[in-house]
Amino acid sequence: MSKFVLFLRYWSELFLARVFSLLPIDVASGIGAAIARYEVTRALKLQRKWVMRLHHNFEQLEGIKDSNSRVQRILQHAEHLGRLYAEYPVLHKIANKRLTVKGEEYLQGLSGPAIFVSAHTGQWELILEVMRRSQVSTALLYDPIPNKVFLKVAMEVRKHLCPEAKGNKFIPASASAARELVGCLKAGENLVIFIDEDKGGLVWSPALGRKIPFAGNRMMAARLAVKFQVPIVPIHLKRKGGAQFEAVVEQPICPGNDEYESATELAVRLNTILGKWLEEDYADWYWLARLNLEREFPDKYFKVKN
Repeated sequence: MSKFVLFLRYWSELFLARVFSLLPIDVASGIGAAIARYEVTRALKLQRKWVMRLHHNFEQLEGIKDSNSRVQRILQHAEHLGRLYAEYPVLHKIANKRLTVKGEEYLQGLSGPAIFVSAHTGQWELILEVMRRSQVSTALLYDPIPNKVFLKVAMEVRKHLCPEAKGNKFIPASASAARELVGCLKAGENLVIFIDEDKGGLVWSPALGRKIPFAGNRMMAARLAVKFQVPIVPIHLKRKGGAQFEAVVEQPICPGNDEYESATELAVRLNTILGKWLEEDYADWYWLARLNLEREFPDKYFKVKN
């Protein structure tokens, strides 16, 4: 693809994002859902690979044997994804009007740095609005996705909710990211880490019946918490229908006080927490279509020292 074509695509996508930012929340979200429903209906007819994977995942994870019932769940998942993308340009409006938070008292009770862990469910970017409301500055680890327009819009939203001028940081995932996170904790700063991730064609957590290594973001969060003796605070973002969202802040896990003496034990606990979140509604999980329950992790990942 020529540079000129890429140039035109970038500016046309950015223009569309700016147009969406002017729309009412429900209109933008609804358009995204409609587009996604149309696309997945075509994909179902063509039996695309990712759609067949969703059939398999819903059968394995939810025990749905009936093909028509699985199709309905696939449509629900696709509509959620369509809404996600369409909602980014209006996410500042959603943060202001469409988010309820439970468990804020756990944030108010923190006396030092903490590691906030979450997953790609609901509108996960709204975790920053949770931080803003409780006046908690944080360093967010994020994936620098290749779609430049989507990344640009996402970063604008993030920095609007949690401005860098107020002590917030945004750290792209890289070989040096772990060192930056360590530096933040040493400086008494909070971290936000998403413990489900897609890397190398594999979804790293939760296990969901698979044998998974003690590696990736989940293990990094556990190691940092144990090394620096800081609490881990799980925060679950949920879509409550349409463009309505809820954030549930759960009780902090304190490695120094609880029974989790090692990072591996804490990582197991995080796997359990993440699994329970997804069980509430697998269709709400961003990585579902990329999850290959049959693919095994290469042996090299199990040789990493814990």
